[in-house]
Amino acid sequence: MAATSPVEPGIVFAPSTYYSITATDKNPECVNFGKTFEVSQFYSNDGHNLVVGCGLCGELMTITSATLLDPQPEIV
Repeated sequence: MAATSPVEPGIVFAPSTYYSITATDKNPECVNFGKTFEVSQFYSNDGHNLVVGCGLCGELMTITSATLLDPQPEIV
């Protein structure tokens, strides 16, 4: 099974949909530990296999919030 970022309870992603999310680095060995980052256009894939990784340590970050983008971006 592919690695999936942890998601805070109550956050549900619809498949093939774009969201604005925040993700927090929970790796205590990383200089980004405890920092929260915004991702303005996050694609949900199948709604279950969600990946947000830290650019420094490479560990998966925890998705802490998600807002459905309305309207959805047009991809050409």
